[in-house]
Amino acid sequence: MPQWFPSALRVPTAALPLVLCTMVATGACSRGDASRARYTTTDSAGVQIVENRAADDSLPWQFERMAQIGGADSGVQAFDQVGWYNVSTDGRGRIAVFDRDNGNRVQVFDSLGRHLRTMGARGGGPGEVQSADAVYMDAVGTVSVYDRSKAAIVRWAADGAVLPELRGFEGRGRIWSKTLVRADTVYTVMARSDSLHGMQVMERWTPNDTLGLDSLVHVRKPMVRFSCVGLAIPPLLEGALHFAASDSGLALTSQSQYTVDVYRDGRRVRSLRRAITPVPTTMDDASKLYPDGMRVQFGGSKECVVPARELAEKLGMAPTVPLLQGLAWAPDGSLWVERYTFEGDPPRTDVFDPRGGYVGTAYGRSLPLGFLGSNVVLFAEPNADDGSSRVGVFRIQRGP
Repeated sequence: MPQWFPSALRVPTAALPLVLCTMVATGACSRGDASRARYTTTDSAGVQIVENRAADDSLPWQFERMAQIGGADSGVQAFDQVGWYNVSTDGRGRIAVFDRDNGNRVQVFDSLGRHLRTMGARGGGPGEVQSADAVYMDAVGTVSVYDRSKAAIVRWAADGAVLPELRGFEGRGRIWSKTLVRADTVYTVMARSDSLHGMQVMERWTPNDTLGLDSLVHVRKPMVRFSCVGLAIPPLLEGALHFAASDSGLALTSQSQYTVDVYRDGRRVRSLRRAITPVPTTMDDASKLYPDGMRVQFGGSKECVVPARELAEKLGMAPTVPLLQGLAWAPDGSLWVERYTFEGDPPRTDVFDPRGGYVGTAYGRSLPLGFLGSNVVLFAEPNADDGSSRVGVFRIQRGP
């Protein structure tokens, strides 16, 4: 199979027609009340549309580091790549990290980075994992990983005891994205296609059924020949489906517009929006996306590097740069939305209250990896020298 960066395969979404009945939200004194005064809530066929028209506003919050986990040369902290998918918490005091590079093990720590236990190992037996990338820890400390090779959810109790695997996920198709587990449910984006179209489909799986929630459809492109490889992929910087799942629901965006849809029980119930205009793409954006070219490799063959300019000229580019690139739910139902940036640019993440009102922007902060209560947040801390990243545990000090 060819290997390339997912950002090369982003595809656009279609706008949904809306018939709106306007109900204007008002507010007063506190910052939360002020956020309500800056948005309107309307109804469209049972879907709550939340329009946030306020300009960017820096959050008056400080983040005090409590601990840093990972990056060791050996041992239980030897992992050096962390993201929203391989870090999870129980929401209170325990942190789980799935370490694919060191034996498919789950390492569990407390909020100060002290190691509590190791779960799992690479293999096909009970409590072992063959092929996975994401981990989930629930409120009582049960840890779950979806194993693609087994087509099953592998589970451990809080004390590390192996629990029965949840099966019944066979034959679902080709997985496009990371997989998120919540209890007996798997959320993922699937790659579907027919003779004319390619699709990304947001799906919710249980052992008994598959529910498609939303999709992006594009016209299948013919093979484009480059100097060292042929590729049939969409234009550069086209949007893709990104999602986050929690007890608050499933949040979903297609990146190209500032729209985040929220689903509960398989139905769209809310749509959060900000009045931010996308920026047109330029040839320089292709170089920012692939500063060293796009690396493609088939199996054990020699790696092929396609220059960014050649990619842009032959594949084309999306009309505009994506606006969003990640979503995360906080325990109180607030939603954190990371804005799209190129590698090396300072990150920024918008925060919305549980009603969908824009609260402010955390500049210099990427998407949270998880939360421990309402005042402790986990961020990935990158090391620019070697490209590694560690888990940073921070206490939130909220301003006025």
